[in-house]
Amino acid sequence: MADDRRRPVVPETHPDEVFHRRLLAQRVNSALPKDGSEAMLTPLRLSSFTVATLPDAELWEGAIAHVSDEAGGAVTAFSDGTDWRRVTDRAVVS
Repeated sequence: MADDRRRPVVPETHPDEVFHRRLLAQRVNSALPKDGSEAMLTPLRLSSFTVATLPDAELWEGAIAHVSDEAGGAVTAFSDGTDWRRVTDRAVVS
């Protein structure tokens, strides 16, 4: 069982982007086992956004997010550096 006390709390936004990304990386690292294997021990919770509140895709290239109100239902999306795209079919989130 994962130790919740070791997981850093990560706010959805932070004025210092470098600091915010460092916090996110710490959260991901806390979910990985310490023996060097690749398997995660706990689910990774994605930040949840509405289509209107997704951050600028250009600033978050390579990032993934949960979009709660995408047309057709909630979906995981990724930034390609230009647009946020659904992982299911690569269509632009709308």
